[in-house]
Amino acid sequence: MISVLLLLGVLILYSPVESKNLLEEINKRSIFSEVARIIQEDQLLALKVEKQAYTAFMPTNEAMMQYQGPKDSRLIQYHLVNLPYLVKEMPDELNTDLPGNPQVYVTRLPSGNPAIKGWEDYNYFINNAKIIDANYIAQGENQLRQVLHIVDQVIVPTVARSAANVTVAAGFINPDAQKLLLKPHFYGLVDYYDVSEFERRISALDLLDVFNISGKNTFFIPVNQALNLDGADAALINPITELIDKQVIHGHVVPGKVLFTRAVENQNEQYESLAFTDNLKVFVSMEEVSNTANENMTYYVKSNTVAGDVSHDKGTMLARIVKGNIPVTNGVVHLIDRPLMVVASNIVSYLQDGGQLNKFHHLIHEHYNDLLNKLFMEEELTLFAPSNEAFKFVNEERLNQLIANRDELRKLLELHVVKHRLTTDEIVNRSTREEETMSNRRKLYFAVNEPNALVPVVSLEGAGVNATITTPNIAAKNGVIHIIDRILGIPSQTVYEKLASDPMLSSTFFLSEQENWNERLKSKEESFTLFVPSNEAWSFIKRTMPSAYKKLFMGDFAYHVRYILERHMIVGKDLSLEELTALTNNSTRRDYKQERLNMTRGKIYFQAFVRKNFGESTGTNDTEVESDTDTASEYYVEWNGIKARVIRPDVECVNGVVHVIDQVLMLNRDVTVSGSAMPAVTGMATLIATFVTVAFARALHH
Repeated sequence: MISVLLLLGVLILYSPVESKNLLEEINKRSIFSEVARIIQEDQLLALKVEKQAYTAFMPTNEAMMQYQGPKDSRLIQYHLVNLPYLVKEMPDELNTDLPGNPQVYVTRLPSGNPAIKGWEDYNYFINNAKIIDANYIAQGENQLRQVLHIVDQVIVPTVARSAANVTVAAGFINPDAQKLLLKPHFYGLVDYYDVSEFERRISALDLLDVFNISGKNTFFIPVNQALNLDGADAALINPITELIDKQVIHGHVVPGKVLFTRAVENQNEQYESLAFTDNLKVFVSMEEVSNTANENMTYYVKSNTVAGDVSHDKGTMLARIVKGNIPVTNGVVHLIDRPLMVVASNIVSYLQDGGQLNKFHHLIHEHYNDLLNKLFMEEELTLFAPSNEAFKFVNEERLNQLIANRDELRKLLELHVVKHRLTTDEIVNRSTREEETMSNRRKLYFAVNEPNALVPVVSLEGAGVNATITTPNIAAKNGVIHIIDRILGIPSQTVYEKLASDPMLSSTFFLSEQENWNERLKSKEESFTLFVPSNEAWSFIKRTMPSAYKKLFMGDFAYHVRYILERHMIVGKDLSLEELTALTNNSTRRDYKQERLNMTRGKIYFQAFVRKNFGESTGTNDTEVESDTDTASEYYVEWNGIKARVIRPDVECVNGVVHVIDQVLMLNRDVTVSGSAMPAVTGMATLIATFVTVAFARALHH
């Protein structure tokens, strides 16, 4: 009897429990209440979801609330695939249950996470929707497998929705990019999203077939407004459509790649466009930018013409994606606000477009409109424009102080402008990497990382702030724009931090670490003026004073290091180049002006050489020439006959100013030691030692 009961218990324990079907799986989850409501309103759809084999990509209620389009059974059908797949089993394309069986595209990107449930090591995107939970198994009629995945966005189909009494031809129900162009109004692309102007230009050039190519491709289509110029660009001689030729149209297509905005793995990756030939080479890339306080993302596309021809200049064109992720049978379409490859916009037009430079534009427009006029009227300018993201890193209190001081704000904004066209190619290929700016006497200093890369990484420094060019070479009709990741001229580093981070000053920083001498430079309670020898200046000491150099850098001669460094430092003042020059105004010399500076240890001379009105620099032996137009052209500090030129002035810090010089103010005797790291014995000390020795000898004699 007991054995029978045990057997019955085992049978009950291991007998299969009736599995829920897909409809029940959806209904039992409160996060799908909106989807469940739509399904229940269509009895046929509800029956199919209950019984048929499906893969379902179901959006949450939150996703449905964010979606502003029609919410009906056709939308749900586009989320149903007529074969069941776990995420690891999914092919690159899946046919949906929507009439015509339009496909959705699957993108897999490494996530860097462990696969706890067996799939999280990758991020999976269905078109532009991300799978956030996966692999819930259900069972339909006749034990057909059903699989439920949860996505964070509605997967939006491209559905023809005709007006009353208008029949949509069968070929337009499930469109490719060409049919989307031919009948944009079928798919709701009207008013701002109308693309008929671009279609007319393509048809005139007999290039419609470009948008009918098979496979998985990405198409970028400018909206009508992008081709109808106004404002700053209305005076262009050639209408913008005349600039769009076969090669430009090819530059709007990336073949063999389906690029949804959220599913681009690497924003630095560039894809070959159809305009990639022996003579013309155009890459396309995509990037996302945070523009607003609520962190909404704006997406951009860039064309980068790395090899141009007579009709197509080298450079970058940047366009904002105004409506993205429109699936078609041969890939995906993105609508953009500016044509690619075409240099047809003024610098001001880029600033005004409301994109990733709108904060910088607002700063100029509201507080220094004269600069906006210069950027509109003048030719061959280069603008280093901080992105909206750059404003997150600025000291807001300091920025407000500058806004309140018109002259200081003018100098800051003009620091971002070079008065000639300057591309990153020119920066990379130049031996001297410094440029005068529109801000009087202030320069930008450039460094190049990975110079042999397809797109070298270029960084720059202006008034103590280091920035990296994130989007280079945006070509405008009157110059070039480089988007940078910091606002120049508003420092955030102490003198200590500047020395530690600037590769040009690493030797001085290494020396200043001895016995923690540089700890003082962290203080924001004091101010400093520091004339800092460059690495090359220390290399000169290594060549000309090898013994002294070795002793200083071996770490056992900290007293001598401190003695030399304090000769280069003023404490209690942060003197800019302009303020230093003002000190020399009482100088009686005419070929140069100088003023003696009291340093922490000793005195040095600051000298401002002048450029005469005929454009030549003069020195101490030049003929004295009176001129009201003389301006200082070179600046030096001088000590004991050593003249060091200021090669990077006004490196601003929150607690002082650094001026980089090309010589070290030291002599060999500064490191005269004999078997000891202590300083050399002075003459008075020698005399005292001799006196003591003689006295001691006499005492012994008596």
